[in-house]
Amino acid sequence: MAGSVSDVTSAILDKRRAPGAEEPLPGTRVWFAFFVLWMVTLAALALAMFDRYERGHTEASGLWLLALMCFYLSLCSALLPLPTAWIILFAAGPEAGLADSGLARIALVAVFGALATVVANLTEYHGLAWLLRHGLGHRVRQARIYQWGVRWFDKAPFQALALVGFVPIPIDAIRWLAILRRYPRMRFALAYFLGRGVRYALLAGLSVMLGLTPLQILGIQIGLVLLAVCGRILWPLAARWRHWAAPGPVNGSSAE
Repeated sequence: MAGSVSDVTSAILDKRRAPGAEEPLPGTRVWFAFFVLWMVTLAALALAMFDRYERGHTEASGLWLLALMCFYLSLCSALLPLPTAWIILFAAGPEAGLADSGLARIALVAVFGALATVVANLTEYHGLAWLLRHGLGHRVRQARIYQWGVRWFDKAPFQALALVGFVPIPIDAIRWLAILRRYPRMRFALAYFLGRGVRYALLAGLSVMLGLTPLQILGIQIGLVLLAVCGRILWPLAARWRHWAAPGPVNGSSAE
């Protein structure tokens, strides 16, 4: 009896679902609840450490900066495309006071920065999956450029995501392919953690070795923003060129 009732309920829900709509991604509400808790915890920690610093506990400045960096990076995604290099370079610099050892600053910035970026990307994953399941994802999958992209993505999805996490040019289409393909979230997170971890470690190492000033950090960030803008312009042009260059059907070769 219980099985028949559940079958009838699922059938009614299937009829109410819009044409082309998809099954919701499991755990979406749990993730957003975790994200809110994560952000509130970081904000409370940053405020508490700043209060201790104002009272004369200078050792609290490092934890304040680390919490502030994680809070900021947890917001940076395609939904809120904020620059990230400047805070990595600043946090790893000697003026920030994160740690006395340069290697310790590199490790802290790379690990916690990559973790915060993974949180941001998984939030984007769940948010876009929720939006795409209302019929839009079905229409996107019918597009020819999506089918071409999937063939390329499926050859090495983990390596592609790790590479996208590493390069300074935001290639959002690769992440969206992973979301449309329902690529496993744990592998998605691990790929981005590795890619961003290496990227942040290199940026932090650059800041430690050169002892960058805030003005120099600003110049580097402006250069990376310009590079990202050029990448966003050139990537669609390259995709269109591939589409135009693809060989069309030969006349008379179609079956009758």
